[in-house]
Amino acid sequence: MFGLGIGKHKRSLQIVFAACLAPLKDELGNIPIPMQTDPAINGAILGACEAYAQHHNITKPSDIAVIADAVFEDLYRRESIEVQHRVDEWKNTNDDAFASAYQDAKSKTNSEPNLSWLTEYAVNNFEPATGKML
Repeated sequence: MFGLGIGKHKRSLQIVFAACLAPLKDELGNIPIPMQTDPAINGAILGACEAYAQHHNITKPSDIAVIADAVFEDLYRRESIEVQHRVDEWKNTNDDAFASAYQDAKSKTNSEPNLSWLTEYAVNNFEPATGKML
């Protein structure tokens, strides 16, 4: 009703992803910049968002997009739109790394997502953000 339920799900996923990627964040809450251009991590993020939505019987594409957009915006902040454009490109061109991570995330995510598998992947594949300004 009027998107109230969607707001609850957006917030839940924002909290889950923030905790999942906390080991990589700098003191300002930024995640590593190389994550912006990595098809696998972003495929996993989108796949987890979509699987979570499906487990909560959210089937309207625009509602699913609102939830995923909130997660990407929370993680990437100002770069969110650029990242989401890349995600669309990877999805539309069937990028192998993106598609594999996307499907893997969909199979691992349920209505109460435990993203420890994503934390492990991120920690093993990215250096923590430093927060240093040049």
